[in-house]
Amino acid sequence: MADNNTLTLGSFIRACLKEWKWFACSLAAIMLLAIAYLVVTPPKYTKKAQVLVKDESAMGSLMGQLGGLAELGGLIGFGGSSNVYNELYAMQSPWLLLNVVNQMHLDMNYTIKGIRNKELYGEDLPITVNFKNITDDDDVRLKLDLNRQGDIKIYKLKKNDDKYADELTGKVGQTMKSPIGDIEVKATPYLEASLKKMEDEEVTITVNRTEPMAVVEALKKKNLNVVVGSRDASIIDIKYKDVSRQRATDVINAIIAEYRKESNEDKDQQAAVSERYVLERIARLEGELKTLDQRVADYKSKTMMPDLEVMAKAYAEGAKDISTAHMEVQSRLYLVQAIRDYLRDESKKDELLPALLISEKEGGLGTQVQAYNQLQLQRQKIIASSSKESPLVKDLDQQLSAMHDAVLSSAENAIRQLKMQMKGVIEKENEGKQLLASAPRKAIGGLTDERDWRVLNQVYIFLLQKREEAQMMKAMRTDVRLLTPPLGVKEQTSPNVKVTIPGAFLLGLFLPACIIFFRERNRRNVIS
Repeated sequence: MADNNTLTLGSFIRACLKEWKWFACSLAAIMLLAIAYLVVTPPKYTKKAQVLVKDESAMGSLMGQLGGLAELGGLIGFGGSSNVYNELYAMQSPWLLLNVVNQMHLDMNYTIKGIRNKELYGEDLPITVNFKNITDDDDVRLKLDLNRQGDIKIYKLKKNDDKYADELTGKVGQTMKSPIGDIEVKATPYLEASLKKMEDEEVTITVNRTEPMAVVEALKKKNLNVVVGSRDASIIDIKYKDVSRQRATDVINAIIAEYRKESNEDKDQQAAVSERYVLERIARLEGELKTLDQRVADYKSKTMMPDLEVMAKAYAEGAKDISTAHMEVQSRLYLVQAIRDYLRDESKKDELLPALLISEKEGGLGTQVQAYNQLQLQRQKIIASSSKESPLVKDLDQQLSAMHDAVLSSAENAIRQLKMQMKGVIEKENEGKQLLASAPRKAIGGLTDERDWRVLNQVYIFLLQKREEAQMMKAMRTDVRLLTPPLGVKEQTSPNVKVTIPGAFLLGLFLPACIIFFRERNRRNVIS
């Protein structure tokens, strides 16, 4: 009896065969739904491009070959490899994508309704619509009838949640008054060709205008995919899915072009600030060097001071190291003090800091200055698109104020440390001076001016090198190399017919089989 109440595979198959009509109806219904889905859904196509992020270290190598200009620290960005993941995020940043949306007018959508909606783009788009009195936050929808003579009728206007019953008539090329402001309908270069291809006397185009930031979010979630293509190389894969093959290609090209533009603008801006600051310091040092030149020359002429190079032979080998260390510490102290003075200048509060002068030996100070400059650039971009009263700008101002104080504190700490180092160097130098007790007093009297002249001359040469590096940085910008232009197969990538049809067939078999299974199991449980 228990065996008869057990649901076996054979009994399950016999139960299914008895209900063959269920399977036939299920297969027919689900296959029809799958076919209807394939017919109604517009096909989407995927384009893919590959870019190689160039390694900035190649520039640093070239700088060394051209004269060792990066020898004193690579203070303007040379010598480090580009982080491909930073470039990955930059390439799909909301600000960059928003610029692409605005340039290509991706916030505007033109559709011809039908069994399968047809989105118009490129050669298929006869006209464009421009709303002159709306804000970035407004969503607008309307219907536009276009006939073979170029006459247009606009109706079913909707702005956000407000609907308007007004009907507007005119011709292509005219600007019409409406409840939502002026509406300009402009002809594209493909208007005449589109009118000739019209099958009916009139075509109805549905125009949708969407908030640009909403378009950016939709692109990132549904259309755009940017990933690192290889762990062993700085290669980025860019994929874009769209109902228009041409638009997919254009969007990828626009993203790459905008990335290049913004990357080079940021680097040019930072290089310009550093170069301007260096030029100011060079001009000031030239005046100080002229004064010292005259004083040293006058002193030597007056006292007939012997050549200090000859007297230096009496020093031990360690005295040379002390002199080198003195000049190096003095140079670093001079530059860090210059940075501190720049930070204290209230007139330069909203400007970029001259990162050019920060030596690698100053540790975290250079990293803090770079982070401050990046945040300052972000603030300037936001102000350019909104105003200083924006809540986001005020939040950035608070962050910048805190970072400004932190950088100033780090500069003060660096100055204190360098002064302690200078004190130690001077003590050793004084010990060396005792060796010169036998030297004429007149020779010792000229050491101070000559030492100051050497220090300032070393700083002057250093700044000249940094000026050349800044100029070469403009010519040798970090860029991306396009390895593979946007390519893709002609076949649609979605909806996938090869997956949809077999999936619908299996689902048509699965549903009635599940119903029969649970029915038979419950019936046998009741009997037992």
